Amino acid sequence: MSETNVIEERIYLGNVDFTATEDELKDFFASLNVTAVEIPSKTITRGKKTFVKRLGFAFVLFSSKEEADRAIEEYNGKEFKSRHIHAKKAVPPVTGEEKKKKTEAYFAKQKELRAKADKKKKDDTKAKAKAETTADEGQVSAEDQDGGKSTAEGKQTGANGTKPSKAANGAASPKPSKESSAKKTQDASKTPAGSKSKDTVFITNLDYKTNIKALNSLFKELKPKWVHIPPRRMPYHVLKRYQAQQRPIFNKGIAFAKFPSEEVQLKAIEQFNGHEVDGRKIIVEVAVDRVVPEGVTENTPDAAEEAEGEASESKTVPEAAEDADSTAAKVEGQDS
Repeated sequence: MSETNVIEERIYLGNVDFTATEDELKDFFASLNVTAVEIPSKTITRGKKTFVKRLGFAFVLFSSKEEADRAIEEYNGKEFKSRHIHAKKAVPPVTGEEKKKKTEAYFAKQKELRAKADKKKKDDTKAKAKAETTADEGQVSAEDQDGGKSTAEGKQTGANGTKPSKAANGAASPKPSKESSAKKTQDASKTPAGSKSKDTVFITNLDYKTNIKALNSLFKELKPKWVHIPPRRMPYHVLKRYQAQQRPIFNKGIAFAKFPSEEVQLKAIEQFNGHEVDGRKIIVEVAVDRVVPEGVTENTPDAAEEAEGEASESKTVPEAAEDADSTAAKVEGQDS
């Protein structure tokens, strides 16, 4: 999604507490001129029971672009109801044509990955068969050679009591490991689906206590659009216990940062890959823009739930991360 394709007066808030209300968010942004607040939700029916579930993100509309910019600058990473929210400019919902293209791109990528995995499997099978054939031929050749030299070797054995070693007669080399081949095939099938992002980087080997403030400070000169550090996932009852005990909730060891352009993105990789942050050398590389699967659109609240939890350890922009907004092409469920 292009950088210009945003709603300048509107921001997206991620990692919002599920119990938060519109009035509480208005109070949170009391120092700014808020025009409207929207917290998407969906109605769930289970048997005879129907209830409304909030989706963990929100949209805030301000009176001007300047107010929205100020909100992102001042409130990104701030704590709201025991959660550190992340803010960025909102984007309009995708059109039917855009959805169709993304769906086609998704299935094309999946087809390509399956083809690569199948080819790898066939190549491994051929290599294994060839290795076995070569080993058999080597053994036959060695036996022929032994027969041709039986008299000489008999004399040698009689003279010093030793026999020629198998290594000298071309012993077979070890066969390729089945587990190794299977693992390579599996790794190929797990390649993140999508295209290389032109503005977002994926950061790994991050210290589990590193926060957004530290990364914002690190990238300050490059003026990142936003930085997101997915928190470690845990069951709701465990989360509430941690909050009650005021225990820190660490991150997943990964992060994403979006920059104004591809040029700045590449500069960030060149400048900060291998840089030490909180005692660990971070790895900075190009992230992968997520493609939207069939049936999931970027303008529906359900999209955030579909993306949440996917590729939590991958570099898809994403969400290799905790919620849908941690990616450059992340599914945001935005309604205009």
